[in-house]
This record gives sequence, C-alpha cells and structure tokens, in this order.
Amino acid sequence: MRHDYIILLPSDRDEMPSWYRVADERIVRRGRGLEWLPPEGADGEGAQVGNAMLVLPPHATTLHWIATPGMTPRQGAAAARLMALEASIGDADQLHAAIGENEDPEAPHVVAVASQSAMTHWMEWAKEHGLPQASFVPSALLLPTPEDGFVRGPIGGTDVVRGRDTAFEGDEQAAAFIIGDAPVTQVPADSIDDALLMALEEPPLDLRQGRYARRAPAMFDGARLRRIAIMIGCIALCSLLISLLTIIRLHAEASRLDAQTVALAKTIDPEIDDPQVAEARMSGLLAMRGGRGGFTGMMAGIMIALQANANVTLTNVNQSADGSLRLQLSANRAEEINDVLIAFQEAGWRISANAVQQRGARLVADIMVVR
Repeated sequence: MRHDYIILLPSDRDEMPSWYRVADERIVRRGRGLEWLPPEGADGEGAQVGNAMLVLPPHATTLHWIATPGMTPRQGAAAARLMALEASIGDADQLHAAIGENEDPEAPHVVAVASQSAMTHWMEWAKEHGLPQASFVPSALLLPTPEDGFVRGPIGGTDVVRGRDTAFEGDEQAAAFIIGDAPVTQVPADSIDDALLMALEEPPLDLRQGRYARRAPAMFDGARLRRIAIMIGCIALCSLLISLLTIIRLHAEASRLDAQTVALAKTIDPEIDDPQVAEARMSGLLAMRGGRGGFTGMMAGIMIALQANANVTLTNVNQSADGSLRLQLSANRAEEINDVLIAFQEAGWRISANAVQQRGARLVADIMVVR
C-alpha cells in the first residue's frame, strides 16, 4: 500500500521532526522521530512512498510579499524574484528564491528566500530518509491570510504567526513588538491538519524550483536495466529451447519416415536396411520393369518450359511404359509452340513433334518428351 508523508522539521536541527502518515486523504498515523516508514510487510503495509512534503520552520526562509502593478503575472514574478534577492541579506549567488503561483496581476507575489546551503542540506536530508521527491513548503504559508491583524497556530511544535505581509515564530523576542495591539486569531489544531493535507496535494509555495526542481526518474535506471537484461536472457533461452525442441521433433519425425520407408521397401527386397538404398533400389526395379520413375521431375520441367510463352496450353499428357511423356500443346500460332519446344531442349529434354493439326482457330501439336 502506498502512503503519503508530511514531515514537520523543527526549528532546532538537533531535535527530532514530527511526521504524519497519510492514506486516502486522511492522517492515519502520527509520530515523532525518523521512523515514519512502516516495516515492509507489517500489517500488510509496504514502504512505498507517494507524495511527500517537508514543512520548513519559519526562520528557515524569509518571506516577501511584493506587488508589481502594471506587469503581467509572468513579468511580475520575475521582477519580484529579483527584488526579493536584492532585499535579502547575503550575496544573491548564494541565495535561492522561489515564487508562489499567482495569476492575479494586482495581488502581491509571495517569494520565499533561503540559502543555497540550506537547500542542499534539505535535499540531502530528504534523500537520505527515503523522500527524494518531497516538496519544501514554508510553515507560515499553511496558515490562512488574515483579513486584519495576525493569525497564530502551532505547526510541528513551533508557534507560527502570520500577518498579511509578514511571518515569524511566536516565541521570538520581537514577536510582541511586531504584533503590538493588533488582533490575533488562534487557528485550531484540526484546521492546521486540514491545511497540511491540502498543501500536500497542492503546495502554496514549493521551494523545489530552478536548480532544485524535482527531476523525473530516469527511464532506464540500473535496476530496470538489470530487469530488462534478465528478461532478454530469458527470452533468448526460451527461443533456444523452442528451436532445440523443434529440431528434436523434426529429427524424430524424419527417423520415423525413414523407418517406414525401409519397412515398406523390405516387403519387396528384404535385404534393404537404409532409406537411401531403398530409393535407389526401387528406382532400379522400376526401370527393370519398363518404367523410369521420373514422372514428377519431368512434369516439373515441362511446367517450367511452358512459362516461355503464356499463350501455349497443355491439353493432354500421358506417360508411356518406357517412361516418356506424350503431350498435346495448343496455341494460336506455330511460333508460340516453338518457343516452348526450345525451352524443353534448353532444359536438357529430348523431344519429337509427331503431328501438328489445325483445330478451329488453334494449332494442336503432339509432342513426345524423353530423358
């Protein structure tokens, strides 16, 4: 069974993260530590990972709300990213900026900025713990945008506060000065769970962008190549076995026919014990009795010779006691019959034309073909 996972990273890296296991769009188990994957086969559960999300603590990223009036959403997103990097502490080439989706040109763009070293750490951490395709979502964006003042809620053991254009940890010393007399709305825990489930399916902002974007799995990884090689080897082995079985079957059939030939020949000559000897002996006995035994071969040669002229047809054929064939050929003109006779002779047959008769509009020639 495949599960989705939500990992809530603590503010202190030395502390253990909290985690939720999700199935059928609901949280089925909660825990703290690093053992969120079920043991393979336990309670019928596998360790397959579906969607995964790492929820980053407020101090891990700096959030900017930047309006870009007069620009298209795409132009505004590019400009907001540059302005967020310029407003951040540190060199721009050491920072990573990710932008939330925004199709409203009048609404401010939400930009999350984190250091590249932090991104590298989270990427390696997720890969090491079996979540290489996890999305990275700032925890403050899981809280709803307040109409006025601030909203406050616990996310992964951290008290998170969000305003319309700011976000921070509620335990910071400066939190009271930032909030001042503004109203603060407490978000209930069940609403936090609903927000986590929604963000798992559609993150409000995913830092996995640009050079840190999720990569599609390779079409042919090492394991798949090994499986393909094994399959090809099995197919080749099966083909070889089929060929060997076919050869054995044909050999057995040929041996059976040879034995049957020898058995039939023994009824005429008991001394025959080889199929090739049987064929030669039977041809010799047939010749001694006045036959040549070559009707099939002679007819094959005649049919080939008839292809010399398509207007010539074979109307009658008989085999004499001496093995010669008597044919009747029909054609419109004598030259057409001559084409076939020449083909007979070129094929090595001796022929003689006994008579040529006119029958209606066609000529009929009596031909004798001998070896």
